[in-house]
Amino acid sequence: MTENNNDKIILSWQFPEYIQYERGRSWYVVIIIFLAVLVIYSIITVNFLFALFLILFGLVLVLQVRRSPAKVELKIREQGITIGEKFYEWDDINNFRLVYKPPEIKRLYIDLKNTFFADFSVPLEEQKVDKVREVLNNYLTEDLEKKEETLIDRLGRWMKI
Repeated sequence: MTENNNDKIILSWQFPEYIQYERGRSWYVVIIIFLAVLVIYSIITVNFLFALFLILFGLVLVLQVRRSPAKVELKIREQGITIGEKFYEWDDINNFRLVYKPPEIKRLYIDLKNTFFADFSVPLEEQKVDKVREVLNNYLTEDLEKKEETLIDRLGRWMKI
């Protein structure tokens, strides 16, 4: 189903497409050395595909650092959720969970039924967690078992990428 523009927007907010961390000179030195060591190791072990992957990862990182993140809008609608240009019907979503440990961690996780795509997370920004929970509970079940952010989110925050 496509998004119905007559569909009432219940709650919406904007967030940056990725977090732009403050990185000091030492962060760049460590990353360059780390990537160089891995590239040399992969060439020595004749793993050229991994070397190519590492070089591409470095290029993507450089490109990301050079541009500002775009703003993405999340809209919770009567028929589903719109994130940027992508619309998800309520039937396409298993559940949601909120991880709220301010000031660092304030995220909404959405678990899609389609197992091809993993859960994804959205920063809550200045949204009140109780309001988001109240609105989403009208349409979805909250996963109360998982109380931590994903490993990918933790590593990304720790490594500032």
